[in-house]
Amino acid sequence: MQSIVTTAPSGDPGEARELAARFGLRAEPRAGRTLSAVLAGAAGAPVLVLAAHRADLYERGRAFRAGAGMAFLRVVRARKGEVDPIVAHAGLRAGDTVLDATLGLGGDALVAAHATGTRVVGLEADGTIAAFTQASLRRLGTQARDAGRNVEVIRADHRAWLRNQPDRSFDVVLLDPMFRRSADAGPLFDLLRFHAEHAPLDAQTLREAQRVARRGVLLKDAARGEELQRLHVVLRRSRRSAAIAFGWAPASP
Repeated sequence: MQSIVTTAPSGDPGEARELAARFGLRAEPRAGRTLSAVLAGAAGAPVLVLAAHRADLYERGRAFRAGAGMAFLRVVRARKGEVDPIVAHAGLRAGDTVLDATLGLGGDALVAAHATGTRVVGLEADGTIAAFTQASLRRLGTQARDAGRNVEVIRADHRAWLRNQPDRSFDVVLLDPMFRRSADAGPLFDLLRFHAEHAPLDAQTLREAQRVARRGVLLKDAARGEELQRLHVVLRRSRRSAAIAFGWAPASP
């Protein structure tokens, strides 16, 4: 079912058309209709409503507000000098090029963009999530706005996309497979779980990521790190959260 992008009275129809074209959605003019009328006319399809300063996704009888959430707070803490686990484990520094191959809601990409000060490419296979995340990145508060502008959202299956990239295209590749997120709470993670592909990361995809990286690939897993062990990746636990384990796979020689 094709998702719909429309606007609130303060929204920009041009943005709705642009997001629809980029991410495979259908732009639909608001045409003075009430929100209830728009949702009724969608016949159950997800509806992304763009306002000037916010964006809301209506799906399965629920409303989801686009926002960076904890990622915004991670950027605020970083601006105060705190080192984020993603930055520490990946050794990110100014000028690094980063590929977030499993973008999701864009939190890690946002933190990476702040740390590097350069463009971060984020891949998201689901068009609805890609549009929702792009809308969120454009509506961040002042302290994270520049970083949000540096995240380039691309709708693509990371497996196929990686195969088509030259060797050593990025300094670091981030991989955060969705299958580990059964313990995550909150409505936005419910949304992400519904749209995500839950197939485990395969060894061939990891090898492609290592080929594309100049320094290495940073992976995230649940605390026990069972998937990292399956992939023979060295486990690194985060001091901040016992719920997350990191793994580092060096780039291919």
